[in-house]
Amino acid sequence: MQKSRFALLLSAALLLSAVLFASCPPPPGPANHTGPRELSPNAKRLMNYLADQYGNKIISGQQDVAWTQNRGIDMTARVFEDTGKYPAIKGFDFIQLPHDWNGGDYGRQQLEEAIEWWDGKNQNNGDPVEALLPDHPEIHGIVTFCWHWRTGEFYEFYTEETDFRIPWKNGKLDTGSAAFKKTVVADLDKVAVLLKELKDRDIPALWRPLHEAAGNYQYGQSGWFWWGASGPEPYIALWEYIYNYLTYKKGLNNLIWVWNGQHKDWFPKPDTVDIVGFDVYAPAQNYGSQKAKFLETRQMVSGEETRMVAMTENGPIPDPQACLDDGAMWAWFCTWNDSVGVPGETDKDNFWTGEYNNALVHRQYVYNHDLVITLDKLPDLTQYRLDDE
Repeated sequence: MQKSRFALLLSAALLLSAVLFASCPPPPGPANHTGPRELSPNAKRLMNYLADQYGNKIISGQQDVAWTQNRGIDMTARVFEDTGKYPAIKGFDFIQLPHDWNGGDYGRQQLEEAIEWWDGKNQNNGDPVEALLPDHPEIHGIVTFCWHWRTGEFYEFYTEETDFRIPWKNGKLDTGSAAFKKTVVADLDKVAVLLKELKDRDIPALWRPLHEAAGNYQYGQSGWFWWGASGPEPYIALWEYIYNYLTYKKGLNNLIWVWNGQHKDWFPKPDTVDIVGFDVYAPAQNYGSQKAKFLETRQMVSGEETRMVAMTENGPIPDPQACLDDGAMWAWFCTWNDSVGVPGETDKDNFWTGEYNNALVHRQYVYNHDLVITLDKLPDLTQYRLDDE
């Protein structure tokens, strides 16, 4: 009888423990989960601004030249010289990381120029100058970053020029390998240090890593960058790893994640992507709306039609009126940079200046069009509405 009573008490205690344990929340998981994250205040404001303009206006953008420090080629100065306007978005590139070339800390130079752009300043010939719009000091230029990620023995990013590939084993990322730790994690840590300086100032960034992954995948060829060379599955796993690592482990909530893998098979989990994009290099002086690419990109996201679609890189700038007429109102365009010569020199590798890709009359037409938002038309993005306002 005593033994039975003890057994009953023990059973009751175990049952009570199970109930209490079940009612308690689990311990915090590792910082590698996916899911919604809380954006920084200015990142929320920027997202709201982009959403409010989407479908009505196109935001102008111009890619910087990452290795000149605005000395040899100042792209925003070239835009202003030709049109009397500055782009609303300036594109930057961590192309010199993880190895800074020729003794120059170019990753930091790009960071500092991005901070200046947000602050309404622009380095010209290496010297800080007064605010671009002294009558409107509250206007903050929008920052976007891509990353031509150099790896391998020769620090290159093209598939045929580097031996590095996404570490992959038994159908998943080989995160325990030396290659993964010494290249992927180590390089992400270097980038995170710089991006954190933006976060500390609450400077939002349109963050576009692992771009153009599919390359010529649709034509049976592998990606032209190493992060696309192994196919969609490793690429998607790497994208999601980077998203989790920078978002949760590094706490970078100022990043707006822009994906342009260039093919639907390469699209990752939707909650790791804020905006989808496509890099469009139409034939020289083809100013069409690129409606087919717009619709193709929008349909990459499981048929979602509300997700914003951007022209994340371009050669010829699409005619804004044609975009409106065709129902292909890109969230923004970002014209690629010039590679050679002086302002006005015509060359196939000069995407802004000269008369090859974008004729001067067309550049002036676009930047002064009512449907195009230039820097002077931006509101104060530190005062724009938050979600709960």
